Amino acid sequence: MSTSKKEEYNVVVLSRYSEFKHPSLGVKEEWLVITYVAAGLAPHPIEMIKKDWTLEKEKALIRKNIEERLKQKPEAYKV
Repeated sequence: MSTSKKEEYNVVVLSRYSEFKHPSLGVKEEWLVITYVAAGLAPHPIEMIKKDWTLEKEKALIRKNIEERLKQKPEAYKV
């Protein structure tokens, strides 16, 4: 049985604010925009439907976003 421990990331939530989106004509949804920063990464926003928000869901979404961003390879060149 595998007992692998998930990597932990220190995160600071810089802001949370609501905005309205219109996914289709006549439909209005309130979304929560959460901007966070983690060590070694630039600040980044994530979004979720506000009525679905819980701290656990926020943490899971941030974790997923961090793991996706860490897979990206920086590109450097001279100009």
